[in-house]
Amino acid sequence: MRLELILTRLQKELRAHVVMLINRSGHQIACVGPARDLDLTALASLAAANLAATDGLARLVGEPGFSVLHHQGNHHSIHVSALGERFSLVLVFYEPVAVGIVRWKLRRAAASLEELFRDFSSRKNAAGPGNGSDEPTVPFFTDEEIERLLGR
Repeated sequence: MRLELILTRLQKELRAHVVMLINRSGHQIACVGPARDLDLTALASLAAANLAATDGLARLVGEPGFSVLHHQGNHHSIHVSALGERFSLVLVFYEPVAVGIVRWKLRRAAASLEELFRDFSSRKNAAGPGNGSDEPTVPFFTDEEIERLLGR
């Protein structure tokens, strides 16, 4: 429920057609917006592949990575933003959009999502057996845990 609220707020604030949370493998975690005319499976897969290719380009020029991709056409735009090492946000716009505004609004949404993942991970770790180390775990969720995150 909290996850969808964060994504819905972002979608409304930016007037995005679609806001999607995907994992870095290209699987859709959550999506808000009227996406009837989009192949969301293909969008998630291609966005993840695009980020992976961009990571390769970043390494070639000596950067640890590029966290944002923005493709702007005459009438449609796609914005892909890395969210930690496991997730990404994909936004689709059907009207011109200022990249600076998108990045500014995304920072707040990303902070809220990262807090949500930390909270969920902490509860998960407190409820289950420890991993034998003192290092914090990187959020990795099963399908059932994602359903609980979504409040279903």
